[in-house]
Amino acid sequence: MKGETVTIQPVILTTARRNYDLVNDIRLAFTGVEGIAPPLVHSDDSDSGAAIATRDAIRRAGRTGGHVLFLEDDVVVDPEGPLRVAASRFPDGVAAISFCDMREVPEFSPSGLYRRGPMGSDGRGWWGNQALLLHRDTVAMCMGADWFADEVEGADGVMVHKATYHDGGRNCSDIRLAVLIDRHGGQRRDYAVHVPSLFKHVGHQSACFPGRSMGERETRNWIADRRRFNVDAILAADELDSVAL
Repeated sequence: MKGETVTIQPVILTTARRNYDLVNDIRLAFTGVEGIAPPLVHSDDSDSGAAIATRDAIRRAGRTGGHVLFLEDDVVVDPEGPLRVAASRFPDGVAAISFCDMREVPEFSPSGLYRRGPMGSDGRGWWGNQALLLHRDTVAMCMGADWFADEVEGADGVMVHKATYHDGGRNCSDIRLAVLIDRHGGQRRDYAVHVPSLFKHVGHQSACFPGRSMGERETRNWIADRRRFNVDAILAADELDSVAL
C-alpha cells in the first residue's frame, strides 16, 4: 500500500457498560507506536446510541487532521496489529480499511487487501465498525456531514435496520457511515478489507442489540488462527501446486 505517510489518530469508542480493562489493553497496545498518535477514549456516557457516539468519536479524533483508526471496545489486538496498521497506506480510491472482517471476504482467503464497494456484499452497507482505518479526506467529510439526513434515513440498509431492531436507527452506525461514503466520498468511495484480520471481535453480548450473540459476528481470517494453523503457508503451497498442474 503506497502513498504519503500521515499520522494515525486512534479513538476507542466505549460505554459505561463495558469492562474498562479491555479498553485499556487496546489503548496500551497503540501507545508509543511510531506514526500513531496517543489513543483517545471516547465514552458514550449519555447512552445516545452507536450512531451519534460513532459520529462524535470520529469528529473528536478528526481534529488532529490525520487518518483516524476507529476502534470499538469489544476487540482484542494481535501483537503484530499496531505496527502493521502504522505501516498501512491507502490505495487510490479507498476511503476505509477494515482490520476486523466478519462478512466481506471468505475465510481462508490469501493475505492481501481486498477492495469492495462501500455498500458491502448485500448492497446495503458494510457490516461492523470494530476496527476501521479512515482516510483523512473521508474523516473531513464525515465531520461535516449530516449523519441523519433524509438521504441517509431513507437508505435501504438504514430502513432494514430500523424494521429489524425497532430502535429508530439509533444504533445503526456502520451502515450510516457506508451510505455517507457512498454518497459523499468523492474520489474515495471504496471499502477495503485487510486479510488477515488484525483484531478479533470478542463482544459475545452486543451492547447495541441485547440478546444477540456472536454467531455471524465472528471474525474471519483472524491472524492468530491463521498463524496457529499455518494457513498462509498452506495457501502458498496450494498455489504452487496449481501452477505446476
